[in-house]
Amino acid sequence: MKIKIFQFQVIDSDTKANLNKVASLFAETDLSDTDVVVLPEMWTSGYDLENIDDYAANNLEPVKSIIAKLAQDNSVTVVAGSIPNKYGGSGVYNTAFTVDHNGELIQEYSKMHLVPMLNEPEYLESGDKSAEVFEINGETCGLVICYDLRFPELFRDLSLSGAKIIFVVAEWPIERTEHWITLLKARAIENQCYIVASNTIGTQTNGTEFAGRSMIINPFGEILAQADKDTEETVTAELDLDYIDQVRSDIPIFESRRKDLYKNL
Repeated sequence: MKIKIFQFQVIDSDTKANLNKVASLFAETDLSDTDVVVLPEMWTSGYDLENIDDYAANNLEPVKSIIAKLAQDNSVTVVAGSIPNKYGGSGVYNTAFTVDHNGELIQEYSKMHLVPMLNEPEYLESGDKSAEVFEINGETCGLVICYDLRFPELFRDLSLSGAKIIFVVAEWPIERTEHWITLLKARAIENQCYIVASNTIGTQTNGTEFAGRSMIINPFGEILAQADKDTEETVTAELDLDYIDQVRSDIPIFESRRKDLYKNL
């Protein structure tokens, strides 16, 4: 399975500019041999949380329809990062979604872990459903959002449900770059799965600078491809799904688990 991550700078509070940017990336990139394209967190609006209600989609629209056409026109599955989203009532969620190459919605998840350091709980609603596995080209996948990376139990739940690839979409700050790299590698190693992590670059209006370094990591914890910290670029890697079986056979952590002795799980 061939993956491409679009790492780019999200323009705060300018949905039209961000939609045009993504359309341009699709138009300018050769996707003829690509299976999956990945976008970052909150890419339509950035983190203008005080005004987030103004930029929220309604049941993912019109963004979902735009992504669906890009997916169909390019015959790729799009892991469409996340966007501010309403479900008909009051309250805005940070919602991730995935559209397959036929333009069909195959996955949707609203961020359950809101970031206290960014005052997210003041402006966003917490998702009340866990992330669920879904399939891309017959392979079981999971998708989580940014701060979720700090909760290993969520990744383990997805891997125990069969996930071979877990996508992490983020707007991760540069001052915690080492956490980003270390935790991504740890999640790949401890779950023996591929981690595909998309991040943004640049500085938003409140002064937060993002870490970039979107990357793809194999089940042994090796970085297959990585972007720089401050450049717009496309990260590409081919995933060998059979390699997961080899790693899990060589180091059989799932067989060695002692569920009878884990007191709080």
